[in-house]
Amino acid sequence: MDLYIKVGSITNAQRGQKLLRKYGYKPQIKKVENPSQTDGCGYVIRVAADSDEPVELLKKNRIEVREAERK
Repeated sequence: MDLYIKVGSITNAQRGQKLLRKYGYKPQIKKVENPSQTDGCGYVIRVAADSDEPVELLKKNRIEVREAERK
């Protein structure tokens, strides 16, 4: 199952992608179509994960997570 983690900017998405790769994940950055004002620039990090570990890793490393959902 994929975890979609909304971050506020492309910079945070790139930092998050690099961090998650260090932990063996294969994250992809996606642009959100028609982002709302609360989405910032509207980027998500998509990663295959069965746990919330990727979200916790991002938060622990001071990368702002706006929302996370499974699809």
